[in-house]
Amino acid sequence: MNAIDIVKEQAAAYDAGKSYAVVTIVHSDGSTPRSSGKMIVYADGTTRGTIGGGAVELIAIKDAIKCIENGANAYKEYDLTSPSSNTGMTCGGDMSVLIEAFIAKPLLVMIGAGHVGAAVMHIAEFIGYDTLLIDDRADEQIADKIAAAGHFVRVKDFEAEIKAMDIPDGAYYVIATHGHAHDGAALAGTLSKNAAYIGMIGSSKKIAALFAKLTAQGASEEQLSTVYTPIGLDIGGETPEEIAVSIMAQIQQVRYDAPGGHLKGKDK
Repeated sequence: MNAIDIVKEQAAAYDAGKSYAVVTIVHSDGSTPRSSGKMIVYADGTTRGTIGGGAVELIAIKDAIKCIENGANAYKEYDLTSPSSNTGMTCGGDMSVLIEAFIAKPLLVMIGAGHVGAAVMHIAEFIGYDTLLIDDRADEQIADKIAAAGHFVRVKDFEAEIKAMDIPDGAYYVIATHGHAHDGAALAGTLSKNAAYIGMIGSSKKIAALFAKLTAQGASEEQLSTVYTPIGLDIGGETPEEIAVSIMAQIQQVRYDAPGGHLKGKDK
């Protein structure tokens, strides 16, 4: 890959919401696989481009994955002079690389363009999430909600079309449509995704009936147990904005695997 190809690959990764790292050879001395080169590494270990192959590239890939996981850049030096070196290679030289991590924004998928949905998207955008709004209504009915969303997809069939959507793994889903039947269809579609979080608005009675229906349709108890419903943390409030704070607080708690509760009295 040449420099332009690398830039195009980075742009495609950004558009797809993928985290990645760029590994660049910044120093090379003596005999090395390559004296210059650039490689893109994704979180799953797949790559584009090369810094020369061999053991040193495999080590660089592992280092790049760690950078993605930690959200940090790194400068790495690789010794290629002896079997006992950090690479085990005997080319006779050494090389250094700069690893730059590019972390995608977390994606909030808001299914339902109601008042709560609008407030959830507003808070999510404010704290650094990208947002995707999914609804079945016409533009003129929800124009202000569409304008507030980072992306919008109109659907006719919530379940089938959500299942078919290419949504990145690890997204956070909030279901709050304009009808119980739509909520059920949206949840059925969302359960097919590799989600970091699925939350749904609803009373305990509604949830029990919906879960029974989905179980009869083949949903497993394990799948349904992952759904946060009734949604949100129990912090009080009744307005759409207050409910949205509760929802996003729960999403943040899940995202950072935090215990929640008060910080008062804790050595933070």
